[in-house]
Amino acid sequence: MRIWKQCLIVAAVFIAGLFVFEKLTNHETQNLTTDMAEASLPVVYLIVGEEQVNELHGYTTQMDAASVRDTITPVESGSVLPISVDLYGSEITSISYEVRSLDTTRLVQQSEAGNLSASDDTATADLTIQNLLTDGEEYLLILDVTVDGESCYFYTRIIQEEDSHISECISFVREFHDITMDKDRQSELSSYMEPQSGEDNTTLQTVTINNSLSQACWGDFEGTEVTEPTASVKELNDSYNVILLTYILSSVDEDGNEEYYNVEEYYRVRYGTEKMYLLSFERTVEEIFQGNESDLQSDALVLGIRSSDVDYMANEAGTVVCFVQQGELWSYNTESNNLTQVFSFRTDGEMDVRENYDEHDIRIIRTNESGSVDFIVYGYMNRGEHEGEVGISVCYYDSTTNTVEERLFIPSSESYQIMKEEIGQVMYISNTGLFYLVIGDQVHCVNMETLEDSVFISDLTKDNYESSADGRYLAWTEGNAAEAVILHLTDLKSGTTTDIEAGEGFYIRPLGFLESDCIYGLAAEENVSEESDIFAMSRLVIVDSSDENLSVLKTYEADGAYVTDVTVDDGNIYLQRMTYSDGVYIEAESDTIYNRDMQEQELVYVSSVTSDIKQTEVTLQMSVSVSGTPGLLIPKQIIPEETVTLELADQDEGSAYYVYAKGKVLLGTDSVSEAVMSADENRGVVIGRNQTYVWKRAKASSQSITVTAAEGNSSQSRALSILLAQIDLSADTDGMTADGSSAYEILEETVTDGTVYNLTGCSVEQTLYFVGTGMPVYAVLNGQAVLITGYTDSSVSIYDPMTDLTTVKTLTAAAEEFAASGNVFLAVSAE
Repeated sequence: MRIWKQCLIVAAVFIAGLFVFEKLTNHETQNLTTDMAEASLPVVYLIVGEEQVNELHGYTTQMDAASVRDTITPVESGSVLPISVDLYGSEITSISYEVRSLDTTRLVQQSEAGNLSASDDTATADLTIQNLLTDGEEYLLILDVTVDGESCYFYTRIIQEEDSHISECISFVREFHDITMDKDRQSELSSYMEPQSGEDNTTLQTVTINNSLSQACWGDFEGTEVTEPTASVKELNDSYNVILLTYILSSVDEDGNEEYYNVEEYYRVRYGTEKMYLLSFERTVEEIFQGNESDLQSDALVLGIRSSDVDYMANEAGTVVCFVQQGELWSYNTESNNLTQVFSFRTDGEMDVRENYDEHDIRIIRTNESGSVDFIVYGYMNRGEHEGEVGISVCYYDSTTNTVEERLFIPSSESYQIMKEEIGQVMYISNTGLFYLVIGDQVHCVNMETLEDSVFISDLTKDNYESSADGRYLAWTEGNAAEAVILHLTDLKSGTTTDIEAGEGFYIRPLGFLESDCIYGLAAEENVSEESDIFAMSRLVIVDSSDENLSVLKTYEADGAYVTDVTVDDGNIYLQRMTYSDGVYIEAESDTIYNRDMQEQELVYVSSVTSDIKQTEVTLQMSVSVSGTPGLLIPKQIIPEETVTLELADQDEGSAYYVYAKGKVLLGTDSVSEAVMSADENRGVVIGRNQTYVWKRAKASSQSITVTAAEGNSSQSRALSILLAQIDLSADTDGMTADGSSAYEILEETVTDGTVYNLTGCSVEQTLYFVGTGMPVYAVLNGQAVLITGYTDSSVSIYDPMTDLTTVKTLTAAAEEFAASGNVFLAVSAE
């Protein structure tokens, strides 16, 4: 009896304890959750003429200024550069500024802003630019603005350029834009458009100068500007100016819902005394997802006017789908019919330019059956606890409590544009709480419990690793990427690694992933050329990464042709190929491996719908039908007792070259030839690590370089001697050539205070920028070494070191002959 009574007492105490614990826990949870803190930093604009241009957003920590390459403003030495500051309720007490060289090593000027005054939530000040700038040279301008007692930093570029005509170019761009919004005036633009029959005139998402005039003027779509278009000057040179217009547009759908769109218009303009020349025009439109009833139709989520390249992930059952759109993470649960705005910097119903700033992205790691999500926010933090910082925020959304918790924050001193190229490919969280990410040429592994940081893989290059789209699988090799004999395939989810051997006489290289299936190539030792950076693969293999035995799904071989690279797009594998003839590799017709069944195998996939007004809209097609008005959930933020922040150690430098085009970094790579080809295709520029220009589309209008003949036993040794003499260097090129050294190896060994550029694979026209700087370019023509010593608009001058004669060929003829010789080019620049 006594035992029974004791049991009752214990049970009662236990139940009471549970009740009290639940109350305390619920109370504590309520106190530890909140909404994200509002944006608080001001926004700075520069004044050019009467124009307010170049919107600058502030950083609360000092950045690697050389990486924050955004806008550029023309100035005159000894003149005043006015600035305007939107305060948003903050108080500014002082503004100081520095002018530095692009690589930040040389301080040119350090001053305090004058005439600082504030009125109606706007402050103005004057920056006096001293007579210390060199004409045509770019500099960094760094503003240190004291905001509510704390320093806030703003970065841009300036250039001393009296005849940039940027005011006239901006006026032209604004007028062009205004006409596109006025259908009664659209005929005024007909002389600027260059319509081509192959262009897609069924979508408003991307419209270029080659689309129809009707598309340029929005077709039947009616929109209203919510914000005044902001002009940002991205490039200034003698040949053209690059200007972006950005603004928010609104429209009303057929159900009366207000819809919002981020619009960016890219203009490449050349000033003329009699008329303006529009060299390029491209408008992109991205809808800001609202989660309205009209966004859910039967068995599809309608994402609206946007790119069809949707970053999304579904759970195994296909009942929960997450997707990223315009810097926000959304989740839809078909069973509960709930739409959740998992993460956003935007305030509902507000279109604040600070909240709408698009210098960040989101990576979905995984979603489970209940709808909880592991995800990563990386880049510039628009608001919240890390406002004004750049970094990587590792987060977890709990669908049960409808809360988001930041588990780890890794700050960075590099801009988002650089960061996304360096770490965007590999970011993953394992089942055991290990966070993998790429920094520079290393894969770091961070234990999120102990905060221990270790280097998992080192010495990465663009050729020795690939990752799956979801980041789970990593294929990599060690050492020299051109001579790897073992490929490691790592499942970061489980941490297991399986090795694939190339086999005797072969080298192996990872090429990419088709979903989770790994693609790799095999090249015979004799088909690998380090000098020309060609890895000629005779066989491609696709294996199932999820199978512990790595079962082979498909192999590819083609007689007489070699694969040199692959691109995976929309479920298909596109093969770049070459043939080998007379000692050189020549570009051959491409081929394709089709995977037509991939879409049918997915429970959720990207599709589209069309209408007369919005034209093509992107959808996420689901395997189940849904109906009714979806519920809209906005999670609370969990406030941690202490912010978990980790500074990564042993961070190596990033890519050697970056391609900037249309105001963004499109590519980071260690291959200068890849960078040049990408920049040329996208009408951009190539920038080195120190932010100096490596290559531009704009070059000197013509060039003619005088060279002095040299003695030697071969065309290679003579051409190299002449090239080295141009920068006051010499070498035993005969002896080094006789020892078997390639032209590239000889230049690399000899040029210690400069840079050697291996431009093999580029076209002759792309190499002429280097000739325009006053340096000949080494090339191979019909098996013999030559030097390109000059050019005009239509011709190329080619020097033969064996005969000491220069031949002038048409650009077309030269391009054909150099292509037939393998497009082998080397350029040198002296420090």
